[in-house]
Amino acid sequence: MTIYLVERYLPGRDRAWLEEALARISSDDADVAYLGSLYVPSDESCFCRFTAPDAESVVRMNELAGVPFARIVAAVELAQPSRQ
Repeated sequence: MTIYLVERYLPGRDRAWLEEALARISSDDADVAYLGSLYVPSDESCFCRFTAPDAESVVRMNELAGVPFARIVAAVELAQPSRQ
């Protein structure tokens, strides 16, 4: 599975609105998994991570939930370097 980053720009919306919107994302789709989000209130933006077989599946899940997004791109998660 590929990791996808969903960029959201949410002018005029607050954390409560975002949490309610993200709660609508379904967990019923075995092919797409919502991994969590980073909310940046000072920029009115949010970045969400998903795993899915393709970007279209992530688009479909977000559209069905009615959560707006600016773009969806494949991403590579880098492991935290070990400290010695």
